[in-house]
Amino acid sequence: MSTRVSMRDEANVSRRHALLGVATLAAGGVASPALAQLASGCGEAETAGVWWNELVAADPVQARAFYSKIMGWTAKVTALEDNSRAPNPGEEEYTVFLQNGQEIAGLTKLNDGEPDALRPGWVPYVQVASVDGAVAETLKSGGKVLRYPTDVAKVGRLAIITDLAGTPVGLVEPVVSTPG
Repeated sequence: MSTRVSMRDEANVSRRHALLGVATLAAGGVASPALAQLASGCGEAETAGVWWNELVAADPVQARAFYSKIMGWTAKVTALEDNSRAPNPGEEEYTVFLQNGQEIAGLTKLNDGEPDALRPGWVPYVQVASVDGAVAETLKSGGKVLRYPTDVAKVGRLAIITDLAGTPVGLVEPVVSTPG
């Protein structure tokens, strides 16, 4: 992302914040109230934008150290199932990278049971009008589904697919609430 600040940049920051906790998807976790508030402000007009970037790493401790040193990011380790608190001993972790106090990316551990096509690397999550529709089109078009659609409370519906070259991309259909 550019360092210039515009209305579009502010919307992108809100989308990134709203997808924080995407790792809770795989664990069936619950997103924080802050995520719910941010996710509720995104409408259909904002589809096709990158919402969040998440690093999938075999060794999160090593990845945290690397990106903190190289990028100057601060790593905030939270509980996978509740991003509002630190993990308890033995509990799965999720990392939020911050720069100047702003959440800019996430880090989740590649679990042993993950599909072979999901490998360590960065996964951008793109907002779509319908995750289920995009997954159906992916399959019709010859792509693969790495994580089938699932709902994350107060955030939205998420999935991970691959294109024809095997490149993974996340899909998100945020919860849209009406004011009132």
